[in-house]
Amino acid sequence: MIDALPLAVLCVALLVATLSQRVAGMGFGLVMGPTAALLVGPIAAVVLVNVMAIVACGLILPRVWRDIDWRRLAWIGIPAAALSIAGLLLARVVSADLLRIAVGAVAILGVVLATLFVRTEHRLDRPVTRVASGGLIGLLNAAVGVGAPAVGVYQIVSRWEPRSFAATMQAFWPIVSIATLLERQLLVPDGWPEWPWWGWLAGVVATAAGTLIAEPIARRIPPRAVRIAIVVLSILGGAAVIVAGVVGLAG
Repeated sequence: MIDALPLAVLCVALLVATLSQRVAGMGFGLVMGPTAALLVGPIAAVVLVNVMAIVACGLILPRVWRDIDWRRLAWIGIPAAALSIAGLLLARVVSADLLRIAVGAVAILGVVLATLFVRTEHRLDRPVTRVASGGLIGLLNAAVGVGAPAVGVYQIVSRWEPRSFAATMQAFWPIVSIATLLERQLLVPDGWPEWPWWGWLAGVVATAAGTLIAEPIARRIPPRAVRIAIVVLSILGGAAVIVAGVVGLAG
């Protein structure tokens, strides 16, 4: 069960997360993850974030359909779905908190190096880069619940046009989330939030509201601002994972 006040807080987080997802193509888990973990617990939070990410992206998808890069989606989506099971297995054998700290530190370093890289004339977007990036995203998303920094690094080094990137991510994240949920059900079947039907309905309504609010905003934000948002969200994602790991070890 969930009380009215925690549900209201969660709905506000869902609205903000959906706004970030529509504008930048990422950030849903970064916004939703900590809030969900505090309100429903860390195990149920993973399920909740993935379910609501599917809902959010599903609502956004029809509005950005024409801008999706389907070939690039296949290159990164298939490895992400395949490697997510390795992430779940990794999380079972390695200390989750140590893993979070290591992943967060590497993620921040990767974003910084990628940002320096774009000051050159080079561009990394070969098939091997796409497959490696997709696999890493799926691995990290399943292992520590945060794949956004790896997504941000790939967007930066590949110089992926922000409008196409944001659109393609609306199709990419449901693939990763569905794969994670299915594999989690096989390996760790417990952990679904014990909510009444109206709790889930409230979450869907908040997500839909976020989609409606985000649409006119997304049309007015220039590409440079979106690129900056991607870098900031990626660094914040890495920092959030480090903090979670430190808090876990300290506790």
